[in-house]
Amino acid sequence: MNTTQISYVMPPTDFDAIKAAIATITAKMPFLISLKPEEVGYLTKLGPKSVDFAQDAFSASTNFPNVLPPVFDKVEYFKDVALFKNLSEIKMLIDSLQEKVESTYRLVGSESMVASLTVYELVRTASKTTPGLKSVAEQLGQRYKKRKKNTSNDKPSHGSDEASSAK
Repeated sequence: MNTTQISYVMPPTDFDAIKAAIATITAKMPFLISLKPEEVGYLTKLGPKSVDFAQDAFSASTNFPNVLPPVFDKVEYFKDVALFKNLSEIKMLIDSLQEKVESTYRLVGSESMVASLTVYELVRTASKTTPGLKSVAEQLGQRYKKRKKNTSNDKPSHGSDEASSAK
């Protein structure tokens, strides 16, 4: 049969605690925003050395404060650099967690689908001889039904090309 690499039942109390911890993290970071794709294009690009560069510039600004003109908002700059450094650490930890969650999600999802396909085949076969299973087999088989092409003269609605993109 199928090989299972992960076998775990998450206790409901753990699931609730994880959701509460995520809610706590979100609440502790009320300044978080979501950028639109077009807004991202206008931002200065950040590379692997951006944190170090910002920290070095910060050190230069504190060690040589006379190079900063009076109109330069030092207070806001210092806040931005400190928050950028903190968020860099938080991002690293969350990225690592996200990578593990994504990998586990994919593996468990794959295992679930392989087993579900086996269930479908067993139900489909049994539906030929077991009363009451035909409708279950048909419901499971909905995933594999192909959409019929629009054979009438009706034109698809404007702004939606779902019929052609769903194939």
